Amino acid sequence: MALVLNEKGSGPYLGVLIAVVSVSFASIFIVWSTAPPIVIAAYRMLFAALILLPFASGPCRKQCAQLKRPTVLILAGIGLVLALHFLTWTTSLTMTTVAASTLLVTAHPLIIGLVSVFYLKETDKKAIVGMMLGFSGIVLISLSGFEAGDLGGDILAFIGCLFAAVYIIGGRVMRQKVDIVPYAFFVYAFAAAFLFAGAFASGAQVLPVSTENLVLFLLLAGVSTIMGHTVYNWSLKYVSASFVSISLLGEPILASVLALFFFNQVPSPVLIVSGILLLAGVVIVAKYEIKFES
Repeated sequence: MALVLNEKGSGPYLGVLIAVVSVSFASIFIVWSTAPPIVIAAYRMLFAALILLPFASGPCRKQCAQLKRPTVLILAGIGLVLALHFLTWTTSLTMTTVAASTLLVTAHPLIIGLVSVFYLKETDKKAIVGMMLGFSGIVLISLSGFEAGDLGGDILAFIGCLFAAVYIIGGRVMRQKVDIVPYAFFVYAFAAAFLFAGAFASGAQVLPVSTENLVLFLLLAGVSTIMGHTVYNWSLKYVSASFVSISLLGEPILASVLALFFFNQVPSPVLIVSGILLLAGVVIVAKYEIKFES
């Protein structure tokens, strides 16, 4: 999809819209699957890499071959972070609601903003107000999860958020140096390798794969990863970080609506209030965020 979107004009903005809608379906596909979380994540990354393989070995072969060893090692590190993100978040969906999990895992602008204000000194300190709002929402979600017995899932979702923040920062930096196909192919391939290694080491059942799970893995790879994460990574080079950060808030909202429709998961009043606080905090932080430069 990123290959056919024009980088000029409205192309990147259309790409972000497509990405947000696509990633919103990921939690639904995951909840439908009966496979262990690490297996779901592993096949998702494997199939995503295989979808990109014809481009990486064809039109973009020269770009892939020209990557230097230090760059490949950095992409491997990003792949490991992405693997840990998907592992923790996918597992969280088996332990808490879709709304709570997606709200927490998409709170990464708060983490990035925190680093940017106090360490990188690149973001206006007015963003601290947004951080206070956002983190108060996270605390309320966690307290709600504690009362409902979902705290373990909420914690895993937030850990997934931390990995997502590192993944996004890495993507912002490396996308200025590496084209989208080589970047996505190597990151997804390394993530798949790490996840399959973890699956075999943990004794998870990797084979056989049921037809239903195979279809869901393909949907996760094609819709949520290629049309979602890959198009999102492509857009990082052309649109502002604040626009992308705010746009990604559509994921927990759309995912919650889908969960209500498919699973009858009705968000509690506390979760709704805490979600509003969290999303408001992210919007404020994103407003003052300055895009990372290479």
